[in-house]
Amino acid sequence: MIKKLSLILLLSITILVLAGCATAGNVVSVSSTPTAVPATETVAPSATPIPPTELPTQVPPTATSTPLPLNAIQHYPSGQEFTVTDIHMLDANNGWAIGSLGYRVGDHVLFTPDGGNTWKDVTPPEPATDQNKAALGFFQDDKTAWVSFFIGGGTPVPSQAVVWHTKDGGSTWIASQTLDVTGLSGVFVPTVMQFVGDSGWILVHVGAGMNHDYVAIYRSTDGGASWTRILDPFIDSGIQGCTKNNMLFTDATHGWLTGDCNGVKAGALLYKTTDAGSTWQEVALPEPPSYPGIFSNNAPVACGTYNPFFFGSDVGHLSVNCHDYSGTQITYTYFIYSTQDGGSTWTSAGYPGEGLYFVTKDIGWALASTIMHTTDGGKTWTAISNVSWTAQFDFVDANNGWAIAQAGNEMALVKSDKGGAKWTILVPTVR
Repeated sequence: MIKKLSLILLLSITILVLAGCATAGNVVSVSSTPTAVPATETVAPSATPIPPTELPTQVPPTATSTPLPLNAIQHYPSGQEFTVTDIHMLDANNGWAIGSLGYRVGDHVLFTPDGGNTWKDVTPPEPATDQNKAALGFFQDDKTAWVSFFIGGGTPVPSQAVVWHTKDGGSTWIASQTLDVTGLSGVFVPTVMQFVGDSGWILVHVGAGMNHDYVAIYRSTDGGASWTRILDPFIDSGIQGCTKNNMLFTDATHGWLTGDCNGVKAGALLYKTTDAGSTWQEVALPEPPSYPGIFSNNAPVACGTYNPFFFGSDVGHLSVNCHDYSGTQITYTYFIYSTQDGGSTWTSAGYPGEGLYFVTKDIGWALASTIMHTTDGGKTWTAISNVSWTAQFDFVDANNGWAIAQAGNEMALVKSDKGGAKWTILVPTVR
């Protein structure tokens, strides 16, 4: 369930920060388990528990030959089991992941051709340090990806932050120009990276306090070779208050920013941009008809927006999660908001909560201890399985999905080819 703002901000400060100590502009050719949480009707191979991993330059390129530079993060050997901490599948077989060997051990970037059973380590030649490095990536297809690395602990602000880019599935990588960190002295916590064609964005949290989540936004217009800081945290720009939890662009100019004010401000926080992220306008969502007054200043309710999904520029869904503090115990209510006209108008309906995931405009899941399924865009829901874990989910179609399941300090990669009705444990292993 969604935590209160103080906890969200505390977590955002302690997320691993960007530590791009990479040598700028190198093109480098790269050569080449956990105990899972029980799931409903799971077929599970045996595995050894692995603790979870803590999550998470503008120079002309010069060619460098294999093997990896001595100071680069070295690839895992064949047969090495590892823990997947972030997964981005492209279809039933091919996909990318970020993973590590355990708690506070640096992240690697990997690719699977067989649905997540075996993986090739394709980590960029990021300089290795004695500090834990984590990674954030955007994975466009089986050949194209962007990745940037971070240092745990939230500080210091990196002086040489870069974004690595591959066009050949990780065989070679090239580093971008360095990101502009002028004036930043607190934390540096990138949480969202996205590309639409050659246009790219990075959302970075750079400090928090007094119900503020200060952010910077970087933009690229040349496929990630160079980056401009288009939103400065020292200028309010209308969005520095309250927590920002996600950013999604539907094309090169139109985007959405979701967030939560934890009741300090009435309504459900949502912003849109029509100029590629340079300026943002607040969107006033209509109140759910079944809950009149829930967005009023006097309501003892805190609401926020989460989980944005768009299909094209017009059709989209997002969730509004509300905490009601009027009783002796906090109660939670969830709404799905949908638009058919690019966000000009929104309609709402209740949904089971907690997380929301859509793979098409009609097919989606409500993700909680009871997983629910919809085939009509959230109008009706059907229970399909019960699980005893929380997870990051990733579906590629109506049947095939993966989840990084977590219960306590244990993590496991699980897979379903039954649309989430049954889950099987995988033991990720390097090829």
